[in-house]
Amino acid sequence: MRITFLPHALDRMRQFGVSEDEVRLVLNEPGETGEANKGRVYSQKLVGHRLVRVIYNKSSDEIMVITAMLRRR
Repeated sequence: MRITFLPHALDRMRQFGVSEDEVRLVLNEPGETGEANKGRVYSQKLVGHRLVRVIYNKSSDEIMVITAMLRRR
């Protein structure tokens, strides 16, 4: 499945120091998944000592990453 990063997601990833590889890990092997605002989905996972959360929209052939951030445990 193709993963597309919106410019806002890339900005937030830089701000929080989250890499594309970490986002891909969270999307492929989530620790937790649930519903987010506006019909979006979130997945999060503990990566090392950091809890990484990814908000995205999913279609049959693409995941569009809206934003990614660090969360408190």
